[in-house]
Amino acid sequence: MVSPLNAAAYITLLILATVIFAEGVEKIAARLGLTRFATGALLTAALTALPETMIAILSPFQGGFSYLEVGAGSILGAPSITVLVGAPMVVLAHRRRAVNVGVSRNYLLFAAIFLPSILALLFISGLVFRYALAFGLMALYVQLARGIYREEGELMESGSRTLLERILRADSMALTLMQVSASLALMIYAADSFMEEVVASADPLAYSLLLSPLGTCLEEVLVASYWSLRRKADVALSLLSGENLIQATFVLGVGIFATGMYLPLGTATIALVYTTAALALAAILRAGARPTAALPIILLYPLYMASALNMQPLY
Repeated sequence: MVSPLNAAAYITLLILATVIFAEGVEKIAARLGLTRFATGALLTAALTALPETMIAILSPFQGGFSYLEVGAGSILGAPSITVLVGAPMVVLAHRRRAVNVGVSRNYLLFAAIFLPSILALLFISGLVFRYALAFGLMALYVQLARGIYREEGELMESGSRTLLERILRADSMALTLMQVSASLALMIYAADSFMEEVVASADPLAYSLLLSPLGTCLEEVLVASYWSLRRKADVALSLLSGENLIQATFVLGVGIFATGMYLPLGTATIALVYTTAALALAAILRAGARPTAALPIILLYPLYMASALNMQPLY
């Protein structure tokens, strides 16, 4: 039985941790001389991709196929919140600052990588091939990350002192790193606790495809929403596009090594839904279309939910 009070407490904790986390990331990015695009698409995306990655890595040690299913499903379901809900919402709220062209390129790359990789995993079962694909995806992300880092653009502004610096009345990168680490751990704890509160009686399939994104990717959407409210929608979209790119490459590669990613045929429909949304976002951002053009993308989320609910397990 879900406790509304506990669920509300975890959401409140998650929101507070999100604000503290974003504040620290901005300071680190400015100190490192990162662009606004690299701040979102590289630094923040890599940090916030940790939950689904850790679930996949730890799932083989829990024992049983159901845990591997949760690990694989958490990776497959991760983009559902970011590409189908988070990004369209930020586009709808976006008004002023121009978006780096790398954002639309990230969505094109996601579309070009994720669906073919899932199809390959569905129809080619050889373990050697799977490991080769996993290694290739992770190596590909390293190259793409280098491109994001080198992409020219406006530098991230430093802003004021972080919360921890204000409390201790000192300017220190060590304090900023402590704040980011602690807030990220708090975000993961709050998201995981909220997820456990909601899915206490769920089966592994529903847990992994429908509800695990609430725990693993709600952080990204909240950070993006926070930046959007502060009129930094360009950084928010960079984060969400970079998150999807790392999910389609490095995180998927880790998932293949850890879980095998043996998926039912119905996952092709989910990958196709993601691809449609990513291509639509790329077109909207590249053409500078009206923000309302992103509204139909959100309507793809119910299609994702229907596909997940109708998924036939492997065994």
